[in-house]
Amino acid sequence: MQGVEQAHLNAVFTAILKAYYDFRSSTVKEALRPITRYGKKDTRGFDSGPEITICEMLRLYDEGAVVITEETGITGNRFDDFSRPSHPHTFRTVYIADPTDRSNQLKIFLSQFSEGRKIRDILHEPTSIKIWEEKFGGPACITGAASAVSCVRRGLPIFSVLVNYITQQLVVSCSIGNWTVKLPDKMPKRFDIDSVRAQGERIFFPGIDGNPKGMKKFVTFLGDVGKIGYRENFLDSNLMSMEDMKRFLHYGVPGGPLRALYLSSLQPKRHPVGFVLANGEKIGEWIHWLAFARFAKSQTDESQPALSVYEVYQDRPWTKEGVLMSTPPIYSIFQKYGGNMYIDTGNLLKMPNPSQMRGTLIITPSDNRWAIRYGSQSGYRQIKF
Repeated sequence: MQGVEQAHLNAVFTAILKAYYDFRSSTVKEALRPITRYGKKDTRGFDSGPEITICEMLRLYDEGAVVITEETGITGNRFDDFSRPSHPHTFRTVYIADPTDRSNQLKIFLSQFSEGRKIRDILHEPTSIKIWEEKFGGPACITGAASAVSCVRRGLPIFSVLVNYITQQLVVSCSIGNWTVKLPDKMPKRFDIDSVRAQGERIFFPGIDGNPKGMKKFVTFLGDVGKIGYRENFLDSNLMSMEDMKRFLHYGVPGGPLRALYLSSLQPKRHPVGFVLANGEKIGEWIHWLAFARFAKSQTDESQPALSVYEVYQDRPWTKEGVLMSTPPIYSIFQKYGGNMYIDTGNLLKMPNPSQMRGTLIITPSDNRWAIRYGSQSGYRQIKF
């Protein structure tokens, strides 16, 4: 990694770990407390606390940092982007965060414990992971509530950092590969990429290995109570029929940032998943997958990517809150410059609330012939950095 990229990564390690350990030290009452004057109408302590900490720590690192996040939309000065030419080297460095993913599930999980209990004591119980998996699916290393921060520099995803609250693991994807490490009980005095390599384990994306049934098995968000439009967006994308959707759906209410790990060595081999889909969801749900797609390499040929990404779009896309769920190339944040694909952060930052940007993306093992063939035949753009 370049020195500046390591500096950005270390700053995010510090921010996300401080947020995580502050969350662990809170009580159930503090975590579940409704927050009425910050963020969205359903914001709770476990939403606002991590977000505030992450934003504040990144501002201490760089007072000009631009952070796009779930509850408040954006922090930092973004307006000088508008007068700059649209070239990747002029794009602002942007952090995109989902400080607490799977909030609804985390609320249900914590509500079964007494208000005065510390979160860390609950998570230390040997039955906690089992309880989570019984209620919200497994393995918990993929389905757990999590915090995530990704960095886009010069139009490229340079890393993603994810912390799984339930399994107490950190996952990082960057130019030195994809890693997971078990976090200690207390905030470490020093934590950097060398710590990850010394204490962690590599994550691999082994592919679907020619499994015809597995090629169509998928994970996406189809909506839960009160959330409409997702099932409609999926069906109108013409990936498969309603009957096949029911047949091949592995899980329909997953988290966002950790979803790419269904394609990894963390997913049990007996339950292979052929692709995961961002189904018209907000950018904070799927931006974190792009580092995995960029840096995961084939185990048989390290010169080849292990994952492929396609941007799905429709002629008449659905909208949510006035934002397209399936974005055609002309409106997409993915743009080509000099024959290469970049994330156009300049256009992203022109949105009143960039956290509302949505997209429909397929991420799949590069050996999934069915998904690759479908993406190519449908004329979808491959997002390849």
